[in-house]
Amino acid sequence: MPTATDLLLAPDYDLAFTDAGDLAVGASDAQHLALLQLTNQGEWRQAPLVGIGLQRYLAAPYGPVQAAALQREFTIQLTRDGYQVLTLDLADLSAARLNAVRP
Repeated sequence: MPTATDLLLAPDYDLAFTDAGDLAVGASDAQHLALLQLTNQGEWRQAPLVGIGLQRYLAAPYGPVQAAALQREFTIQLTRDGYQVLTLDLADLSAARLNAVRP
């Protein structure tokens, strides 16, 4: 399965650098998934429809209707980014399951 390669970010979401002072480059699928979850639509200037805005769901009452909406949003966003969703269970966010790969 192909993996995305991109500039890597540090844990604080700033650019990561190698020990030699160069920009760090590497497998970035986990980073892509995290950024999709954390950002809201409109925050990516070059692609204003990108972003799930998970924080909105965490700060509001969460039930079956919200779980279905979030699951739909995850599926749309991941598919748009080139992932194939294998497993997605968001009924309970404290035990959420996501398995997505690039075909």
